[in-house]
Order: sequence, then C-alpha cells, then structure tokens
Amino acid sequence: MAKILAEGRDLSKTFPARGQGKGAVLHGVSQVDLVVYEGETLALVGESGCGKSTLGRLLLGLLPPTQGQVFFDGRDLAACSPRDLRALRRQMQMVFQDTAASLNPRLTVEGILAEPLRVHRLCPRREIPARAAVLLDQVGLPRDLLGRYPHALSGGQRQRVGIARALALSPRLVVCDEPVSALDVSVQAQMLNLLADLQAARGLTYVLVSHDLGVVRHSADRVCVMFLGRVCEVGPTEALFTAPRHPYTRFLLDSVPRPDPTRRGEGRELLPGEIPSPVTPPSGCRFRTRCPYAAPVCAQAPPPLQGTGEHRVACHAPHGEG
Repeated sequence: MAKILAEGRDLSKTFPARGQGKGAVLHGVSQVDLVVYEGETLALVGESGCGKSTLGRLLLGLLPPTQGQVFFDGRDLAACSPRDLRALRRQMQMVFQDTAASLNPRLTVEGILAEPLRVHRLCPRREIPARAAVLLDQVGLPRDLLGRYPHALSGGQRQRVGIARALALSPRLVVCDEPVSALDVSVQAQMLNLLADLQAARGLTYVLVSHDLGVVRHSADRVCVMFLGRVCEVGPTEALFTAPRHPYTRFLLDSVPRPDPTRRGEGRELLPGEIPSPVTPPSGCRFRTRCPYAAPVCAQAPPPLQGTGEHRVACHAPHGEG
C-alpha cells in the first residue's frame, strides 16, 4: 500500500455570501474525505466554482477549514504549534494559476527565488544567488533572466519561475492550480513534461487542479471529480475515463471535443438545467436537479462515497441505474 502523505477528513469550507442576506454563506467545499498518496499525481476536476481550488488550498493549510481536519504526514495541521507549522510549510508548496499576480512585480527573478530561502534560512545570504541560478537551471531557464522583473518575462517563463520558487524549499507536496491553462498549447506540453521530469527526479507528489481533461488524462494517476463542493467520483485515471460510474462524470467526459472528424456527427447528450447556487444548494445529492436519473431518494440524503478498491462513487444509482 502506498503511504498517505496528505488527507482531508470531513472537510467543509464556507464563505460569507455578501448581498445574499444576513448570515448567508457560500458553500465552497462540503464534507469531503480525500487522501493523497506519496509520489502520485491526483487531479481535481470539475466545472468552474466546484470547489477544486478551495480544496487544494485547504490541503495546504492556506485556508482554515470551517469543519473537518487536514493531516500532512500523519500530523493534524490545526493541532500544530506555529513553529511546527512553519517547518511543515517547507514541505508543502503551491504553483498558482495567475503568474502575473503571484509573482511580486517589485522583485527581480533572483529576488523572487531568494525570498523563500531567506525566510526559512536554508542557506547563508552569500550562497543565495548561486542557489537561485541552480533553480533556474532545473526549470530550463537561462541564468541571464535573474536580473529581470516579471513583466519582462513571457507567460511560460513566469510559470517556470513560479515552479522554481515552489521547488526552492525541496517540498514533498506541490499543489498545481491550473498550471498550464493560460499558456499556448505548445508551451503547455513543455510545462507538463517539465513537471513530470521534476516529479521523477525529486519524488514529488502533485495535486493537479484542472478543468482540462486532456491534461488530466495525460498527467494524473488518479482523478477526483467534484460538483458544487462535493466529491462525485474518485478513481484511477484510466478506469474513470473508460468506465465512469457517476452521471456527472459521464456528462463531463462527453463534453470534451473530439478531434476525430469521422465522429463529429455523433450526437452527444447535453447536460440539462443550470448549475445550482452554492449559497442555496439542493438537498441530498447536489447534482440531482440536473441528473436525468434522479429518484426521490436523491433529494433525501447525500449519497456516501462507496465502491470497491480505489474506484469509488457518490451516487444512489451508479451507472444511471435505478
């Protein structure tokens, strides 16, 4: 059995819903149980607003959960002292989606890479420039970029700097939030190959937040499908892509454009209805208002995540039966 590196138990996160009345909250993540195994790439997928980025931040402790617990290497983050949590933060890093906003525009590339080394006192100040240069080497950037500011870099170069900054502390877990969504297709391939090479060389564990199912199928070992803050289905990538068990997963996979011109005329079932409000989500299964297989039981109680082995589904009637 693979070692569990990170785990969320009964995780929920709500946010104040401004303009929705006194006491109204937005349900970002609701009652999620999830494990991340050491050395794997776990993808979080779903439509925009489903809670996948929020879940990624909860796993890193960047957001405090409203309910539930987060464990890293067996340690409860909420029970850690500030000193212990600071030490754990070296082992957990994030690559952000918006490279322009996540890099300090007032710092050069060298300053950006030096900051985590200086904050965590990993090496003497005189050695920081050399360490920054080595980090650029590892992500395939020339060293003459060290003196440049983020606005003078391309999107792909900024993303590589973001990856280098995440690697500066030699982490064990890296959450990649849409790391290639803003890049050209050719640059996307380079970035995905870079992440795979770094994982193989360093034994990294990735949580990949993405809406691009092509990227997910290429990169992930396991996939977690989310809808409106809840997990619908979790399983090995090929099993989930070839034999999805949750109706939402099947609709999601069916929405992927088909490059085969001989299949363009094939009819595909469209997902009916509108996405429910995260402020007033439906009772029971949150997908039931859009599900063609919904039954009365779906409105009564949320379906538990169940199944044999690693492939589990939260549905009262898996495969659309019932």
